[in-house]
Amino acid sequence: MSACVVWIDSENAKIFKITEAGIEKKELSGHTVNPIGAHHDNHKHNAEEHFFHDVAAAIGTVEELLVFGAGVAKNHFKTHLEKHHHQQLAKNLVGVEPLDHLTDNQILEASRQFFKKYNAFNSSI
Repeated sequence: MSACVVWIDSENAKIFKITEAGIEKKELSGHTVNPIGAHHDNHKHNAEEHFFHDVAAAIGTVEELLVFGAGVAKNHFKTHLEKHHHQQLAKNLVGVEPLDHLTDNQILEASRQFFKKYNAFNSSI
């Protein structure tokens, strides 16, 4: 089984790929946008879309994807997966959950708790 846990906000993403061999961590930073000018919102949207594409590419192929985040970026990322040629990742998305800025170990513990409940629920269906 391969799973991936992503903690994301509008500026950063922590990606934890979980396989039988262990956990591989990647970190990505978003593209900053100069807040001055009439086209700020359009540039901000384009920068966010580019960032989300980079995150999806870094995730690669996984059987289960769990997305955490403190703000709305986690929901925007889910929408990006559904609309921008990442349908397989969107199909393998098992949860989008709120989670504040935490340490890596706390993120992994939250993911263990989620998958424990998720797998127990799915095995009873």
